[in-house]
Amino acid sequence: MGNPMTRRHVRPHGRAGAMTPLLQFLAGPHAEALAIAWPAPHVKFLALPSARRHAAAILLARDLDLEEIAHIAGYGRDGDVAKHLMHGQATGGLMKALSRLGETLWEAADYDVFLSLFSDENTAQVLRHTDEIRPAQLRLIRTLPVLLRRPKILRHIPDNKGAVEDLAAAFGLAVRMRGQTQAASVARRWERAASSERLFDMAADDLQPARFGNMLSPPDLPPAFFRVTDRKMLGQVAREFRNCLRDFTGDIAAGRMAVYVLHDGVERAVLALRQDPAGWRLAEAKGKGNMDLREETLRFIVDAVERAGGRTGESSWTLARRLHEHFCSRCGPAYVPDRNTWEDQLMLGALWD
Repeated sequence: MGNPMTRRHVRPHGRAGAMTPLLQFLAGPHAEALAIAWPAPHVKFLALPSARRHAAAILLARDLDLEEIAHIAGYGRDGDVAKHLMHGQATGGLMKALSRLGETLWEAADYDVFLSLFSDENTAQVLRHTDEIRPAQLRLIRTLPVLLRRPKILRHIPDNKGAVEDLAAAFGLAVRMRGQTQAASVARRWERAASSERLFDMAADDLQPARFGNMLSPPDLPPAFFRVTDRKMLGQVAREFRNCLRDFTGDIAAGRMAVYVLHDGVERAVLALRQDPAGWRLAEAKGKGNMDLREETLRFIVDAVERAGGRTGESSWTLARRLHEHFCSRCGPAYVPDRNTWEDQLMLGALWD
């Protein structure tokens, strides 16, 4: 039945629209529907400014029939077309921005990203003054928290997915360290960066603790876990799970690491948390013999750690170092780990930082 929110495009008189090679090239997945609205040789469609051709492609996903789309895109005033695209909201500069999307039409999902970003005034301000707008560029912008989508920050964003993801992660940790009420203050500080290198170095600086000597107590996990509190217990756990936990005796004794055992769950597991300026971090979680855990066990552990005030992800030190390496000619290139899956994003296995 197709998308329930979209009216089905019916071919007039039951005939399929003939498509010229040029329309197929320019319109891609939209070519068939556009060939019905503007029959071959599609002269009226091809003569439209590129902004209106993009508008027609966007309107194909709306609850409109093809005749309405052809009329709006072909004869509507710019302001009226923009209101149709933005669901009734008046947004200045939209049609001008559409003219910078290139000659070939985009995928529907990429148009959704564009319109979503354009609905935010800070991001729209940047897009209005961008000579060429491309889907990959918009996906990078969408990676950033809303508070970082400011013109003075976005102009220093590199064309590097890993680097932008690192900047977003750094903002999250910086806010975690200072409190949510300071989020806007952190963003305003980063706005003062005069270059990409300076922006990333400022982000790295904000991952350093403001005061030294503040040692957080290890999290109190629920009764399904018990914490290893002495060397004898550590030896017993290390023998049961056949791992190298005893190598970390010094870190555990000094309060830099805390070890817990999940004894009441789907499977027994041992987990290690590391002290970090951004809070205790889940550094590793394994079964016996360092076997990987089931996903449901991992999710139970992560939920327990987060509810107790801990976190997952990389150490702030590792992230700060990589932020610098992204632009340091003497240090780089920065190695960005995989973050494709939920388990990748946990960044387990980093016990030494």
